[in-house]
Amino acid sequence: MNELYLVLYGYIPYAVVMIFLVGIIYRVATWITAKGGLVGLYNANVCLYRDDWGGSTMTEVLKRIFIFYTLPGRDRDWSLFIGSFLFHWGGIWIALIGHLGIVIPGTYLERWFGLTPSLHQTIALYVGGTAGTIALIGLLILIVRRIAGRTITVRVMGEYKVRIPLRMFSFLDDYFAVAILLAIIVLGLYQTLGITPYNPAYVDVISKWMWSLVMLHPNIQPIINYPILQVHALLAMVFIAYFPWSKMMHPFSFLFMPTIARPAIKVKTTG
Repeated sequence: MNELYLVLYGYIPYAVVMIFLVGIIYRVATWITAKGGLVGLYNANVCLYRDDWGGSTMTEVLKRIFIFYTLPGRDRDWSLFIGSFLFHWGGIWIALIGHLGIVIPGTYLERWFGLTPSLHQTIALYVGGTAGTIALIGLLILIVRRIAGRTITVRVMGEYKVRIPLRMFSFLDDYFAVAILLAIIVLGLYQTLGITPYNPAYVDVISKWMWSLVMLHPNIQPIINYPILQVHALLAMVFIAYFPWSKMMHPFSFLFMPTIARPAIKVKTTG
């Protein structure tokens, strides 16, 4: 049994990282070399033409990444905006980045940054718990929006509008991504709010295992007796390996959108 654990949690994580990196490089390369010009994963929007990467282009990219201001669209789809805003800010910018604090063992955090174990646990409990809850609320809003009969407007030839149920644009990969994200968030919240407060050493258990992977000397012993952590880690690895080959690659497409980097319709002010 220990051999199986070693393969799953000692060797496969490295394979997952390689799949993730190779997948991103491959997808970006295919965008760059695509016939017909660069393409993104978003609807085309006409914007004022300013061909300067240090100015309007990077500002536009940052605005779309951090405030999602284009999501409501002409149809005022506020459920998409609110759900996406909560999910991304809670699940990515806070919770995901917060996981970096778990990678480093408490002894090193205290030595390098003066972060005591009690303070580390408090941050993990309150900041991590809040972020996870925000992400869960956002994801549930997006799930309800997808399955509750929401319709979207599709414009044909710029003249005709057709309202189509969102379910018609939902495929197996969409439901797979949502299901695995929901499972990861729920298990993460359970560990943060249901285990950590009663087992202060739990964060250290995770850190010892993850730090051993970073140091290229995998040690699976700390997580042997924690099945919830094992399932959570396994789902996270599936998600990471799947990420580059799915629609979730959209953050990396921002700089390859012709309507941002090189607007297809160039509008210049005169007079």
